[in-house]
Amino acid sequence: MNSILKKGFKFIATHLISIALTLFLVFVLGWVIEKSFFVFSIVTSLIYIGLFYSDGWNWGRKEAKPYNDIKESPLRAICAAAVPTIIPVVFIILTALGVSNVVLPVIIRIWYFSFIGFFANKDSISVSEILLSACVIPITVTAGYFIGTKNFSVLEKIAFRKNKKKEEEKRKKEEERKKLHYQRQQNN
Repeated sequence: MNSILKKGFKFIATHLISIALTLFLVFVLGWVIEKSFFVFSIVTSLIYIGLFYSDGWNWGRKEAKPYNDIKESPLRAICAAAVPTIIPVVFIILTALGVSNVVLPVIIRIWYFSFIGFFANKDSISVSEILLSACVIPITVTAGYFIGTKNFSVLEKIAFRKNKKKEEEKRKKEEERKKLHYQRQQNN
């Protein structure tokens, strides 16, 4: 249970990193924001999902190793991903209770800044939007964990495909070279 809590707090740290990265991208991609906040949010949400997928995938791959004494279980990933969802639950409760001060909406917008372009009203985020945004972490981490336990990597498949094609081309060239060499020997 202790390792699950540590992972959960690591996911909170990953979320904070994504916020910092999104704020950095505001400066780098400011011209995109001027044209379409929706496009900016697509970029930042893909980065956000990628960070959590990577965390889950690496965790699942590590636990799936045969020498690891911890039995792999996607339930562990769900439990760890539930830790960072405590913060959105607090946001939902405060929003549902009608706590309306100046600071809470700003904190919520900053917390979900990666998705701000998807929200209907950027000034106030609804309870359903908070709930949908909160579901991203558990779904992404669990999927990444499960795929990591199967030791499946899209990037490796793409890289191996390119290497396989290169090796096939080398093999064909080598065979042709040998045939030519053999034919020259036969002719002499």
